[in-house]
Amino acid sequence: MSHDPPAATTPAPLLIPENHLRAMIDHCKAVAPHEACGLLSGVAPLISAFHPLNNIKASETRYLADPADLIRAVEAIRLAKTEILAIYHSHPRSPAIPSKVDLAENYYDDVPRIIVSLMGDTLDVRTWRLWPDRYAELPWAVAP
Repeated sequence: MSHDPPAATTPAPLLIPENHLRAMIDHCKAVAPHEACGLLSGVAPLISAFHPLNNIKASETRYLADPADLIRAVEAIRLAKTEILAIYHSHPRSPAIPSKVDLAENYYDDVPRIIVSLMGDTLDVRTWRLWPDRYAELPWAVAP
């Protein structure tokens, strides 16, 4: 599997303000050992809103957003005249690298995926572009 995006398609870094980064990480920690999931929205490349979603699978290795939560989040995003800039989920006991399940259940092809690994003593937050058979890491940064 490829880990590097092609040079010609490397996008500008996704910019995540510290408060939204912290909220996303706190959500992931709060639902551990289950996977957390949610959306980050804004006007590219800047995240301006955090939308935690309930994982109705309540699983340590899979997630499925509660449909009612997802509808409410999408309505809020539309009302704010923004767009979904990233989908996040956690890996409570594995690295922040897309799993086979992540690749197989990728229903939003062009939307970057943020994976928060809670494994070990240090959090790892990484952003990815997913395809059915491969993935590429994308840049991100804490917004100034």
